[in-house]
Order: sequence, then structure tokens, then C-alpha cells
Amino acid sequence: MPALDSAVRQVGDLVVVALLLFGLTSVVAPLDVFLSSVGVEAPWFAGLVAAALVALALLLARPLRLRLVARVWGTGLVVTALWIPLLVLLELHGNPAGILVSWAVCLGVGVALTYPPLWRAAEARLRTE
Repeated sequence: MPALDSAVRQVGDLVVVALLLFGLTSVVAPLDVFLSSVGVEAPWFAGLVAAALVALALLLARPLRLRLVARVWGTGLVVTALWIPLLVLLELHGNPAGILVSWAVCLGVGVALTYPPLWRAAEARLRTE
């Protein structure tokens, strides 16, 4: 059944790429608010195009693995969970610089929280204490 195995593997690869794209859309979603604050009306598919470009850059830099997809989803969750309250509490709707700075901070926190050496260092510190 090599044909069935190949088909299942291709479907699995497609699902992993789709999960990567959907995870990245939550990472780049704040850019839509930024573009609208500077007066640029982006098309409805701009977020997907931005996610595809980031995914292409990630895939050129490293192989596609489920671990990478999990990190992207984790980063997307952190960006969403932190950026929306910052946007509302700091009233950044009309402030393009504030939107970019808050997005960069949230992206940095998300990447730091999903960075494996940080988890290993925290685990080692917890084990010694």
C-alpha cells in the first residue's frame, strides 16, 4: 500500500502547513489594525498573504516540523492574549506607533515564552530549588 501511505503523508503535510498558516495569522493580525490606523485599506486576504510570507521565511530558515507549528501557535496565543488588552486599556486605536510598539513587545514575549532554551533553563532552575 505505498500509494495510500504516500497520500496520507501528503495530506498530513498539507494539514501541518495549514496549521502553520492559521497560527501565523494570529501573529500578524495586529498589522491590519496598524494599516487601518495609518489610513491604508488592506484587502481581506492581506493577513493570509502576510502569514504566507512569514511561513515562507520560516520554511527557508528551518525544516517544517510539528514542533515549529506548536511554537508558532503558542506565539500567536500570547500575541493575541496580550495585544488585545493592551490595545483596549492603553486606547491605541488611532496611534500607529503605539500599535507597532505594543505588537513588537507582545511578539517578543511570545517568542521568548516559546523559546526552548528558556524552558530548559527554567526547568533546571526549578529542579535545583
